[in-house]
Amino acid sequence: MNAERPLHLWPSICLSAVLCAVLPAGRVAHAAGAAPSVWEISPYKIHFMLAFAPEPELTPRLRQQVEARVLERAEKVVGAGWDLSIEAAPAEIVPGMLRSLARLPIEDLPAMLVESEVDKLILAVVRLTDRGGYEIEARDYDLHARLTGSPVVRPVPQRELLADEVFQAVLLAFAPLARIDDVEDKQVKLRLRAGSLPTIDPEISFTGPGSVFRAVRRFNDREGKLRKLMPIEWTLLVVDQVQVMEAEVACTIYSGLRSPLTGRSRGRDERLAMLVRPTGGTTQIELQSRMLGDDPKTVRPLAGYAIYAHPAGAPQTTLIGRTDGDGKLAIPADASPVRILLVKHGGEPLARLPLIPGLEPHLKVEVADDDQRLLAEGIINGFQERFVDLIARRQVAFAQIRARLEESKPAEAKTLLDAVRGLGRQEDLINEIRIQKQQAVSDDRRIQKKIDKLFDDTQEVVIRYLNSTEIDKLESEIAAKLKGG
Repeated sequence: MNAERPLHLWPSICLSAVLCAVLPAGRVAHAAGAAPSVWEISPYKIHFMLAFAPEPELTPRLRQQVEARVLERAEKVVGAGWDLSIEAAPAEIVPGMLRSLARLPIEDLPAMLVESEVDKLILAVVRLTDRGGYEIEARDYDLHARLTGSPVVRPVPQRELLADEVFQAVLLAFAPLARIDDVEDKQVKLRLRAGSLPTIDPEISFTGPGSVFRAVRRFNDREGKLRKLMPIEWTLLVVDQVQVMEAEVACTIYSGLRSPLTGRSRGRDERLAMLVRPTGGTTQIELQSRMLGDDPKTVRPLAGYAIYAHPAGAPQTTLIGRTDGDGKLAIPADASPVRILLVKHGGEPLARLPLIPGLEPHLKVEVADDDQRLLAEGIINGFQERFVDLIARRQVAFAQIRARLEESKPAEAKTLLDAVRGLGRQEDLINEIRIQKQQAVSDDRRIQKKIDKLFDDTQEVVIRYLNSTEIDKLESEIAAKLKGG
């Protein structure tokens, strides 16, 4: 009978067989009603590599026992979602692993590892502590998205606990990967890799409300190999809801970019997101001016810029501080994992930057050099104060002139009117504005546009409120009074 089945039915038959093999009975009906894609039933191919510090008690036999325990626990706890294999770490990366996985970027890994056919590389290292115990550090290196997960550090007081604690560190370090599906305004849906392959232990959940993903765009060649990778900077996706049965995650987008996830994934273009976990600590922000053209000499630190912050989803902002002479400021962790930074200068908002403090120790931020605009704003504010005083004095003088006319004292009214003309003429003030505008020059076109608007708006106010209409009217009335007298 198998030979009589139409060929086009084989993909769905195979998919149903796979789902029946890996899903509990309660989930097969869902799969039959809305079969997930291959992405959602594809397990992660993971290489696990463990390094021991060169200590007498950390023996090769102990390492074999730990590796065997990790493999056993992964099969019994995680199940079909992980295709886990264990390999020895190449000698060239062991020193870097022993120093710190937090300071071992994916770019420093050997090409043979990064270009291998696995999805993830999870590195773990065991060290001795000064107190006689042990410390485990683990980190997830996603080779498909070329992103690194948050490092996990766990203290272990006893040698007998090492095997299970190494597995717990691996479990915590594992960072799910997702495809960015639907994007609408500030909302996005993710499809989790292996999301339709449930863990054997139902208590294990790799993501939930409040979890955070960061995004990247991967461009492949015709053979599916990486051609270009484009991280989507200053963009974080905060989970609102997880549909476990559909392997779907609903998120809110927080970004410093106007349209960070525009367009749709087509063909060889993949939009991906990877889970990141807060690590605590601080991130040092370094504000720099944007490079103009290709001249690095145009870049300079921006000192005295105010940085405010508010939690994701909460509008109330607090001042963290101002950048020092080098343009630097430390951003501490908060109760909320994601902090939205607002960079201001002289009250002018310049940047909106979502951040997980501690995830990166140091970040450079390029914003517009706003000093020239602030200088222009000071000039305009001084001019506006003088202008408001001028208008007020003119109005007082006009009231006095009308009073003299009502008292039939046109000569005194004429004297007052002559004094009004001496307060300031429209053409003189406009000429002053034009001279100041010519001197307020910025090399940044966007800043120059703001400067020009300051002076243009002020000039319009002068034209509107400092005209000769009232003076001409009073002059005619005074002339009529003098002629009649």
